Amino acid sequence: MKVTAKMIAEQLGLSIATVDRALNNRSGVSPKTLKKVMEKAKELNYKPNMSASFLSRKKQVLLAIVFPKYPEYFWKEIEIGIMRAFQDLRDYGFEIDIIRSPEFDIEEQIQHVKDIIHSDKYDGLLLSANDAAPFIQVINTGIDNGFPIYTFNNDSPSSNRLSYVGADYQDSGRLAGELLYKFTHISKKFVLITDKMNTFQMQQKVLGFIEYMSQCNEVESIRPLKINSKDLKNSLTELQKDLNDVDGIYVAAGVLAEVAMAIEKMKLSNEPILIGHDMNKEIHHYLENGIITATICQDPVYQGSLAVKKVFNHLMLGNDIEPVEDIVKLEIVTKGNVKYYLYQ
Repeated sequence: MKVTAKMIAEQLGLSIATVDRALNNRSGVSPKTLKKVMEKAKELNYKPNMSASFLSRKKQVLLAIVFPKYPEYFWKEIEIGIMRAFQDLRDYGFEIDIIRSPEFDIEEQIQHVKDIIHSDKYDGLLLSANDAAPFIQVINTGIDNGFPIYTFNNDSPSSNRLSYVGADYQDSGRLAGELLYKFTHISKKFVLITDKMNTFQMQQKVLGFIEYMSQCNEVESIRPLKINSKDLKNSLTELQKDLNDVDGIYVAAGVLAEVAMAIEKMKLSNEPILIGHDMNKEIHHYLENGIITATICQDPVYQGSLAVKKVFNHLMLGNDIEPVEDIVKLEIVTKGNVKYYLYQ
């Protein structure tokens, strides 16, 4: 049975109002009475009603959450996690405002951040950031002016952001390199596909991939290719001449399914090992059919949920941020275990 303030009041012969003031550390209670109430609360294993406590303090927090639309399948999963956490926390005076950029455009996101910081509407900002110098400057300016800023999925580690939730993308790139190397045979001609939209996340993946490959003597060549996500169809069509004689392909950009579809249509003489990231309905299909060899997943639903809860604990509860970086685990999915990753 749940212990209430009324039960404590009855056992101590005090008014409910007095007990409520004592439990919520408000004025108007003598030290002697406060001690009696707290001892009785401990004895009865009293659990405070968090919702009522927050409402009584009338503390309201509005958090701005900024992230891009592209790739849409991935950010939809992130948003599912955000909304799951929000549904658990909204009764405590905690509100969110999701702002999605049409593209991962640095200038556009910088303007969003500036508008949020100077609007006097928001109490904090959670964003998928970048580690470019202009982004670092605007984040640090906000922090220096007392505006809390947190990052998730895409980090800005050179800034003074308060926390980060997401993957270690250098590890992700190293893991992709290891998989590609071990899945291929004697010949080692590789292609590395990135996007002209060069985010910090992609830079880290490429760095980890090259770092791993630099230790492998049998690697004959690594051909870097950049696709343009704004003109994806033409970019993928132009890839054929570069893919015809390769043993392995690493897609560091968020276009694994699109590359798999293009390879299926190309009917290449050599069937390359194809490695990339994330999971959606199309990636699931190409894994089952053997065109994609493996994908590296990072549980975007969990990322979204954890990032929001971490901000709530800091802004609403006043908890210290520990740890500053929450690194989510990387999971390898192949044809052998793809059935456990049914995409809804």
